[in-house]
Amino acid sequence: MELAADKMRVGVQGFSPKDWVGVFYPPGFSARQFLPFYAQVFDTVEVNATFYAIPSASTVKSWAVRTPPGFTFACKMPQEITHDRRLLDAEERLSIFLDQMRLLEDKLGPIVIQFPRSFTRRYEENLRGFLPLLPKDIPFAIEFRSQSWHEEEVFELLRQFDVAWCINDWQDLPPVIETTADFAYLRLVGFHQQFKYLGQVQRDRSEDLESWARTVRDLARRVERVYVYVNNHYEGYAPATVQRLRDLLDIPTIDPHTLWPQQPDLLTDKAE
Repeated sequence: MELAADKMRVGVQGFSPKDWVGVFYPPGFSARQFLPFYAQVFDTVEVNATFYAIPSASTVKSWAVRTPPGFTFACKMPQEITHDRRLLDAEERLSIFLDQMRLLEDKLGPIVIQFPRSFTRRYEENLRGFLPLLPKDIPFAIEFRSQSWHEEEVFELLRQFDVAWCINDWQDLPPVIETTADFAYLRLVGFHQQFKYLGQVQRDRSEDLESWARTVRDLARRVERVYVYVNNHYEGYAPATVQRLRDLLDIPTIDPHTLWPQQPDLLTDKAE
């Protein structure tokens, strides 16, 4: 069965590494220019900035304005809620955060609830008290980094609230392929901080990508949409990894260099 490309959204986790300037972004580009350029190449991004703080309304609106129709933002839930509070007494901060995210309107994709490895199943009651607070108008995905959550009882709990189980390729945690919502969410993270320079592929994971492409196709037949986000530390340079994965999935790709400003031909100028 032929799969529509729109059923699969594949992008990068973040869009602002300085090492991309002169490699992905044109030479001399400033941080303000990153997002509009990125959005010409890829149709989705996972925003990491929201993990560190709730963004202002003006910031969120600027993300929407500087990206084309059809672009999708997946955003991490603030660590204040997931790490500091461990989901307790979080209703007010959750409401404030989601109100800001709704300013993205139809460009808002899933919200990722990411937990630290120390968030084990001993915090299950915290989770059970938190899930009913999640509104139905926004899709949510949960990323657990403790293997203690890899249980059918947990999958069923997420299905009750239509929250997606985040499939991750992260360090030494075995990936678990489960669908618990009407969409699937996959994060290819790799090993944190294994590369100092983030402007070129330094670890070829072609076999892994081919395997994940097969998994994504299978998931796309079972759910309405699959979101995939790649970290720079997966291979060393996420845009190249994303391009290869999109090629494997028959999703149209754009060479970012074709969007770079044309450099004047000095020899032609002299001849004239």
